[in-house]
Amino acid sequence: MPYFKHWVSPVFSIKLLRPFLAFLLTFMCVFNLNAQQLSPNEQCHIQLLSDTSETKELPKNTALFIQLATGENRLRLSCILNEQAIFTFGKDEILNVTLDTGGINVEQVLANSPSYILPAGTFEIDFIFQTHHKFLQQFSWLSTATFFNSNLINNITMGAFYGLSLTLIFYVFFMGRVLGDNRFQFYSLYTFCAATFFLLQEGQLNIILPKHSFLLSHQFYLLFAGLTVVTAVLFIVRLTDLKKEWPKVTRYFLEPGGVVVLLMSIMMLQLDHNALSAYLGQGMSKLTLALMLCIFMLVAVQVYTKKRMANWVLFSLSLMVIAMLFRTFLQDFSPFLHRYALIFAFSIEAFILAVVVLTKVKNIKQDKLLAELQANTDELCNVLNRRGWEHKANQILNEQRAKGGVSALVYLDLNNFKQINDNLGHDVGDKVLMLIASEISKQLETDEHLGRIGGDEFVIAAYFRNEEAAQYFRDKIVNNLKHFALKIDEKLTLDVTCSLGCKTFNEAPKSLRDMLILADESMYQVKQSEKKNAATALY
Repeated sequence: MPYFKHWVSPVFSIKLLRPFLAFLLTFMCVFNLNAQQLSPNEQCHIQLLSDTSETKELPKNTALFIQLATGENRLRLSCILNEQAIFTFGKDEILNVTLDTGGINVEQVLANSPSYILPAGTFEIDFIFQTHHKFLQQFSWLSTATFFNSNLINNITMGAFYGLSLTLIFYVFFMGRVLGDNRFQFYSLYTFCAATFFLLQEGQLNIILPKHSFLLSHQFYLLFAGLTVVTAVLFIVRLTDLKKEWPKVTRYFLEPGGVVVLLMSIMMLQLDHNALSAYLGQGMSKLTLALMLCIFMLVAVQVYTKKRMANWVLFSLSLMVIAMLFRTFLQDFSPFLHRYALIFAFSIEAFILAVVVLTKVKNIKQDKLLAELQANTDELCNVLNRRGWEHKANQILNEQRAKGGVSALVYLDLNNFKQINDNLGHDVGDKVLMLIASEISKQLETDEHLGRIGGDEFVIAAYFRNEEAAQYFRDKIVNNLKHFALKIDEKLTLDVTCSLGCKTFNEAPKSLRDMLILADESMYQVKQSEKKNAATALY
């Protein structure tokens, strides 16, 4: 399938991965910026008053993680600043924030996450948080220049990620429409849900739609988490053919499990933030991880049995499982990976799975073409069989009806072939047929189609734009295909003659059967004439 390789290879070549890798490196650099030099007169301390914990120093440009309890948490920020700065924290599990500023003017900044302008001078501000459940929260303060530069780079980087996702969504969707493969649609839907999930997680909508509280809410964020899980399960099950190989596991666990995760996220839309919604959130994470581990093990079995492309699917699933482990169980180990491991894993997985889908479709197309070729090919002579030849001949007739021109049909029958079989055996007869087919093929152009329609009967169909080209073809066939000297082996060479019936048609016949009848009659007349001439010469 050269046309297929033409558009698959350039799209997913190593060259395409270079900007993608650059995007990942840029993204990682955003969150590993070196801390700026701290003036000795500037300092901030933070204390969680709700559990009478000790005061902790909050270094400039460095994140500090504090465990917030379920419900209300009062956090006191004490600072000595030479100039304005920005105090910021994550928004995932926070339902509401109120400030007790003691009369100090503190304004909120329109940013991805809740951020406030701290004034120059010495002050204390109490932040009162209402949280969904117990959560490790990130707090930091930065100079205004560092804050806005970091947000700008982050938004540009994530914008590139959303652009890549959008490109994949549309490209793969329309590719699926062209190829008629619904796995592409499931891939597009999965990519759309995942990209929307990350958009809500990273908070770009806080800048675009700051007043749409429902779209920015924790429940809406979890709804797309559920949609991502169920579309991922449906896509991977179809991509890896798990439904065919393990129908019961797919029917009774994988697909229902994905639906249950989605239902949990929908239930959380209806619930006020309470203990039940917290349990549902934890249940979603653990069930999602269980589904991923199950799929991971089944695909690992496919790798063991050497199923095509299963190793690439297993690699992409490994990245997602590791990311899910960080998100579900290892928050304290690395809060950074807890938040962003899924973005890295999904970015890599998106390209890998796109390549896998396209490769699988390519293999299916190639297998289909090979099956069709085998069904239309004579096994002995490696030319078209009757079915394959009739298909080509009908195409010629349709072309003549549409464009005019001249069609031609040659009916070729070997003389005395039965005697070859009777005297020398069927193995020699088969070798004669193979050599004859090979010799005839050498005389033909690519648009002149040879087929074997009987034991020793061959036919040739061709289309020409004018009578002159058809006459040249006829002369070539009559002059070159009447007699063959065939070397069977080192000891045996046979002279084989053929009777040829060649008919040209300035108007397309009503049917292929009519063409065959006329060419057969022409061949029979030639054969009778040759027998009569041979008998006359002998007499």
